[in-house]
Amino acid sequence: MHLSGKSHGRGLNRRSISPVAALAAAVFLSAAGSAAAHPHVFIDADAALIFDRSGRPEAVRVTWTYDEFYSLMMIEDAELDRDGDGTPDPDRLRAFAGQDVDWAAGFPGHILLERDGKPVELAPPRAHQAHYVDGRIVTSHVRPLKNPAALTAQDALWLRIYDPEYFVAYDTPRSPTIEGRQDCKVTRRPPDTSGQSELLAALQNLDMEADSISIMNMPDVGITFAEGFEIKCGER
Repeated sequence: MHLSGKSHGRGLNRRSISPVAALAAAVFLSAAGSAAAHPHVFIDADAALIFDRSGRPEAVRVTWTYDEFYSLMMIEDAELDRDGDGTPDPDRLRAFAGQDVDWAAGFPGHILLERDGKPVELAPPRAHQAHYVDGRIVTSHVRPLKNPAALTAQDALWLRIYDPEYFVAYDTPRSPTIEGRQDCKVTRRPPDTSGQSELLAALQNLDMEADSISIMNMPDVGITFAEGFEIKCGER
């Protein structure tokens, strides 16, 4: 995840991290040793699946609540607190919306939406917003579906928010919400980490400075620890 700004934080709001996210974070922090060689960001992620008037899924609204320490780093790096009172200036915060990551460089957004096991292509983000809540930067954006299609009762959507490379530790404390339909059911599916002892051992044995290229070339390890949400609509 290429985040804008000059520094990358390693703050951790432990009160908001689930056991799954804590396991993922512990694995990477243990691999990092002092962790100074490889920065981390901790985010509480929320999502809303938006349906159009025809009942087709048309967009996903994603909300990121950054950890307190990284929020401070963003405020400093982006010079959001002009008067130095510790709170971002509203006008500068509004102008900052959409700049918390480097979308122009091709950042994918760390969201995976699948339909019947096949990825659903999402358009670039729009409708960026930024807020400051209880000492944390909260940003949101909307990812339209490139090719909206009707859902049948037999179809299933799967939604995951995670970083394949574990640069960012996402937590999903709340299930996605549904907008535009009343007949959808969202089921949280915990990750299946059985049989992953070799992967865990490999991560724990990595030297973050010497093996940084190896980490980038590793397969999608993030999905191993990512909770998923199954969304079905129209069932009776």
